[in-house]
Amino acid sequence: MRDGADELEGVGMILDRMGDRIGTASRRGVLKGLAAGGALTMAGGFPGYVQAQTAAPIRIGFQVHRTGIGAAYGRWYERTATAALKVVNEAGGINGRPVEILFEDDGTDPKRGAEVVEKFASQKVDAIYGTLFSHVVMGSAPRAGELKMPYLVCSEGHHV
Repeated sequence: MRDGADELEGVGMILDRMGDRIGTASRRGVLKGLAAGGALTMAGGFPGYVQAQTAAPIRIGFQVHRTGIGAAYGRWYERTATAALKVVNEAGGINGRPVEILFEDDGTDPKRGAEVVEKFASQKVDAIYGTLFSHVVMGSAPRAGELKMPYLVCSEGHHV
C-alpha cells in the first residue's frame, strides 16, 4: 500500500508531464493544497463516508393521484414507488436507514393537495414527493413552503 508521500510524488510526476503550471496555479501550490487536503482527511476533517446517526426510518410522504383525472397515472406512480422502495430497503436503505413511503390520495385536486401536505407535516415526514398534475402542485407547493417542508415534484409545467 502506498503512503501519502508516494501518492504526492506520483501527483508531482503527473504535473511535471503536464508542465510546471496548471492554469494560474503553480505545481508547488497544487501540491501544497493536495497535502493540506490529505492531512485534513486523515485527521478526520472529512469522513470517508457518512453514516446514519440514527436507525429511525426516513419517511417520505407521497401525494398520489388515486382518484380524479390523474388516477391512471397515480396507479402506476404508486406501483413504481413501491417497487423502488423494496429495492432500496433490500439493499440496506439509505446510509443504513430504512425508508418508508406514506401514500395519500390528493384526488388530483389543488385544495386536497394542500390538505395532504398539511397531513404529511403533522405526520413528521422528512420530505414530500409531489404530483404530476401542475394544478395540484400549484395548490400544494405554497403550503409546503409555509410549513418549511422539502417538496419534490415531477410535474413538467414551466410555471411550477
